[in-house]
Amino acid sequence: MMVLSAAFGIASITRVHQRTCCSNGISHNRRTNQSPFRLKPINNNVIGDDSSQTVHPSVAEAGLLQLVQSHFVAQTLLAVVRLGVPDVLDSTRAMVVDEIIAHLENPHSINRDALFRCLRLLCTTGVIRETTVSFEGSLQVAFLLTDMGKLLQTSHSESMASFVLHWMEAPLWNAWSHLSDYLAGNQVDSTFDGVAIPPFNTANGVMASEYYSNNENSKLHRNAVARYASSREIPAILDAIRSNISPHINESILSGKTIVDVGGGYGNLLVELKECIKTVGACYCLDLPDVIQDTKVVTATDAVKFVQGNMFDHETIPACDVIFTKHVLCDFSDEDVVRALESFHRVLCPSGKLVIMDAVLPNGENLNGNWNAAVSFDVLLMLSGRRGERSSLEWCNLAHEAGFVLEEVVSTSSVTVDLAIFQKWDNFSAQAIV
Repeated sequence: MMVLSAAFGIASITRVHQRTCCSNGISHNRRTNQSPFRLKPINNNVIGDDSSQTVHPSVAEAGLLQLVQSHFVAQTLLAVVRLGVPDVLDSTRAMVVDEIIAHLENPHSINRDALFRCLRLLCTTGVIRETTVSFEGSLQVAFLLTDMGKLLQTSHSESMASFVLHWMEAPLWNAWSHLSDYLAGNQVDSTFDGVAIPPFNTANGVMASEYYSNNENSKLHRNAVARYASSREIPAILDAIRSNISPHINESILSGKTIVDVGGGYGNLLVELKECIKTVGACYCLDLPDVIQDTKVVTATDAVKFVQGNMFDHETIPACDVIFTKHVLCDFSDEDVVRALESFHRVLCPSGKLVIMDAVLPNGENLNGNWNAAVSFDVLLMLSGRRGERSSLEWCNLAHEAGFVLEEVVSTSSVTVDLAIFQKWDNFSAQAIV
């Protein structure tokens, strides 16, 4: 079962529906109308009232200054979220600092000046909005939450406060300070196959999986991030399938087909698939024995059959027409991925489909100067020692080694998951699979 690391569920960005046929180099692009996330321009600095004193920094200088100051905002967000400020602020009635403090825990110990300055900084990011109100006989600066800021309220149905609490928390935050040593290969350990120790391990003395297993509060925030991402991924996947945007994966293609979800955890994807596409055939959720044992408690359904198995052992995988696998292969080396794909090739019917559901990295297209979720997540995975995401070209090459042809990469409405669709190459030499 794949548990997402701290990585997922950011605001919408421009998404590209890319079709890539590695056998002939044909490429087609489809775009949605979602807004890209870009750096906002920095206003000119004005000194005094004399317009002749206006300073016009170059675009490059302004952009770089904003970039290197980004951690100012990150840590300020963490401070105000921990303090509970977003839960106190309103989006319709502006509040002065004294009103905000009065509603916080331990108000008498709050540093009023520091809080005011932090709120003012967040006004430059679009999280909080500044205005003026009449308060106790004088005009004072007051603050309101924006729509973005409301997502930091812990009571909000789509709260993203867990992202701030997890990503900016000391264990993960401190790991970034060791990235330069990791890049330089300065700290090598035999337990990591002779490569540099992951920054998270260096900062915390243990692997990420061990740290979060032993620290309940940190694990709480980490799991909340995973739940947020997962709750958006499954609807996004199903919408992409049902929209018939792709000729390679749609309701017609799946009708009557036997599907196996490798590493499917509690079977949520298949359960919801069966609910929205009634004509789908038998569905099997395959995972490790300890995960399958938990499904008896978590998932009660007759729609999906749960199977204990191992993706490297084809004898444990039911014969099928289609294989799904979501956020599993990104944790494995290229060699292990090819081994798993070879197992899939053995159990799939002629011309069977393989759908890898991961964040697919761009091959350079639409990347320069634009924020890209998959690229950011890939570096975050690297920080904790996990393998990372792959581009469509990398998937194409790995799949070819195991007898698959990449038909298309379909972007979904979730920035954390794309659908890489492969077809089994029936004429692939059997000698290539040992």
